[in-house]
Amino acid sequence: MVTIKGAKYLRTMRQAKSYRSCRTVTGLPMLGLELSRICREEVALVNRELRRQWLEEAWKIHLSRGARRQG
Repeated sequence: MVTIKGAKYLRTMRQAKSYRSCRTVTGLPMLGLELSRICREEVALVNRELRRQWLEEAWKIHLSRGARRQG
């Protein structure tokens, strides 16, 4: 059995890449990290919606060209 003598023996984000840990271990304020993550996701959501609208419009144009060709 492993006995941990203190918090300094715990792995933190500084020691392990792509490791999400709580604020008590890393000392980093999670509010700022979460706000930036939320903002990035909102931007991505807007971009996805704009792309969906663009594809829908492009598909309508494509269909109208095909209908004109067939007369």
